[in-house]
Amino acid sequence: MTPQPTGTFDEELAALAADLRRLRIGRGKPPYRDLVARAAGSRAGIQLSMATLSDAFNGKRLVRIDTLMALVRILRSYDEFGGEVPVPGHNAPELAPWRGRWQAIAALQSGPADGKRPTAVATPAPAPAPAPAPAVSAYALRFRLVGHPGPVRHLAFPADGRQLAAAADGGAVLLWNTDTGLPYKYRGRIEDLGPVAFAPDDSLMTVNNANTRSVSLWDPVLRTRRKTALERSHREGIARLAHSPDGRLLVSVDTAGSARVWYAAGHVRVPSAFDDLPGRVTTVGFTSDGQVLALVDDGEGVRLWEVFGAQPLSAPLAGQPVDPDTAVFSADGRVLATAGRDGSLLLRDTATGLPLAPRPAPRTGRIGALAFSPDGLLLAVAADDGAVHLVDTAGGRPAGPPLTGHRQPVHAVAFSPDGALLATGSHDTTVLLYECRAAPVPAPEVGSASGSGTVAARALAALAGAGRPVALPPLTWDGPLVRVAFSPDGGTLAVTTRSQRVLFLDTLTGRPAHEPIASPPVLPFGLLYAPGGRLFVTPAEGSAAIPWDPGTARSAGEPLTGHSGPVLGLALSADARLLATAGADGSLRLWETATGKPSGGRFPGHAEDALAVALSPDGHRLVGTYRDGTVRVWDVSGPRELTHSQVLHGHGGPVWSAAFSPDGRVLATACQDGAVRLWDPRTNKPFGDPPTGHGESVNDLAFTPDGGFLATVGSDGALRLWDPASGRPVGEPVTGHSGSVSGVACSPDGSLLATVGEDGTLRRWVIGPR
Repeated sequence: MTPQPTGTFDEELAALAADLRRLRIGRGKPPYRDLVARAAGSRAGIQLSMATLSDAFNGKRLVRIDTLMALVRILRSYDEFGGEVPVPGHNAPELAPWRGRWQAIAALQSGPADGKRPTAVATPAPAPAPAPAPAVSAYALRFRLVGHPGPVRHLAFPADGRQLAAAADGGAVLLWNTDTGLPYKYRGRIEDLGPVAFAPDDSLMTVNNANTRSVSLWDPVLRTRRKTALERSHREGIARLAHSPDGRLLVSVDTAGSARVWYAAGHVRVPSAFDDLPGRVTTVGFTSDGQVLALVDDGEGVRLWEVFGAQPLSAPLAGQPVDPDTAVFSADGRVLATAGRDGSLLLRDTATGLPLAPRPAPRTGRIGALAFSPDGLLLAVAADDGAVHLVDTAGGRPAGPPLTGHRQPVHAVAFSPDGALLATGSHDTTVLLYECRAAPVPAPEVGSASGSGTVAARALAALAGAGRPVALPPLTWDGPLVRVAFSPDGGTLAVTTRSQRVLFLDTLTGRPAHEPIASPPVLPFGLLYAPGGRLFVTPAEGSAAIPWDPGTARSAGEPLTGHSGPVLGLALSADARLLATAGADGSLRLWETATGKPSGGRFPGHAEDALAVALSPDGHRLVGTYRDGTVRVWDVSGPRELTHSQVLHGHGGPVWSAAFSPDGRVLATACQDGAVRLWDPRTNKPFGDPPTGHGESVNDLAFTPDGGFLATVGSDGALRLWDPASGRPVGEPVTGHSGSVSGVACSPDGSLLATVGEDGTLRRWVIGPR
């Protein structure tokens, strides 16, 4: 069970604003003025203002519930391509989760009992313990390019990666053939300045040395200078040039932080809101759909802006003393890497401006330049000690030893468009060109079958065997997801939502596998498949567990009633003969699954909630976990003494989840205090100190079918794997969710983990055949 909600008023309001921004992006990102006009012309009596939109999308205040519902309805009147569709009715089912979110946040608005309203502070997650870097770098030195007249400040590749432009102090731009390491000869020396860029037609763009406010275009065939419309386009010297991913747009930024947007074909100025931004533009990026993002230093701090909407995407960036001149966007615009003046490095979600966990380890000394690989999996970090560090963006870990070929500070780094090459430019006047090493292909096993399926399976197994789960593409919804379960054949995932529905999805494709359970509304905490394919769920109203047939979308038997309050947890015996339930009345009950009748009386615990329940594989022990932090164990192997239980102490808060290992030798419990405890069921004693690492509430856990791993998820947004025998972590924490992770489940064959979270995302992780 996950507490609802878990954050302060300000934290939940910020999360609501972030979800509204994601919904807007998913509906073609209509401008504010279009939303206002669409509302006025919708004939649905909806009125929205620019000020209201700004407040709602940026979390400045909690707008009225009717305003929020109106905004969501207008956003949903666009399809994913931005085309207009009918406005949903005011009672449309998709509004329910938003209505529930508003009510939960409004309940927090009064603040704590002392009347002081908590303040949300964006602080990065603590740095994980540094993992040893791979012994071999992903990139190997190919050429050392010499002959530049001064320190190399700028680098650029064309689309095919066969050239490299390097701009150096002294007013010279050299072009290199990346296949031979030799310079290209132009008719005249390109005595121009950086920055440099390649246009979509592979023309080289440089800053005119004679007039730093103009851009020169060098013909790739005739190798001569052409005039452009970007003559004297700025009042100050041009400091940055950037093309959109589709090549349609060009952005130029001058040294004063003034920016211009141009159509790349013909260099016609595009009317934009750059002139309305309240500060100095330092970094520009593009989302995959061509929207322009900017990093702006406005005197009050450094923040993200959406250019064409002229709207801030975040509050001033917190978590480090940001150096706004050393920052870079990923190719798809989803992640911003920022360097701190203290040598620190943070990866941030551009939808919120908040740091992504875990935090990459700080560097020693100033960071001179940053560059993302085209797929966003690597970040090249140039240091003033002459080294270039490669960082795995998924976990913030080193992706190999530093590249140490330079003798002085590195000022520029660039990846080729296909990621096969990495170029670094230094104060030592040299450029080093590295090439990506080919990943080793595992040799086929003797006697193994051929075919694409087995090759893919071996590739996934090899990747998973490298020490970390392999992520499949995420699946997203509009509202928080709470629990997840695999069907007995592993082909279907059942997912509960905070809006009290159950979704059924094909495990591999993510497409709907069955009709969802929408009526009756169900509590999101109790979800359990039986071997025959029946699903047990818990209704939101009443005190029962309901057997459900996903194939017919109907109840598969009579409700199991007997608690005096809602049922919060479910567990099934190994032989599937008994179902255990945990209730808000503080008691546990056992049921015969064949008949739906109680198997004995109630196991009393407390007046407070029983949050989770577990049955040992041999059927001898029944475990309940409670809101007061206790774990209670009953021996049910003989005559049942319903009032006598062994109490396990040690947790410091509500215990949300419990599970036995498949061999029954370990009992694992997960608590809000951030600890996972491993118990010996034979003695009811803990196995040593509790494994720690989440730092925040541990919300759910699951063993793999072979008992080799224990998977845990928590409010820190991470998935962690543990060795149940030693209690030690296996590999580094795995991240991907942008908020608290609520539930985890393992497929019956042990090859796949599924996690769901408050960000409305379902993620699937390949951990290899087991």
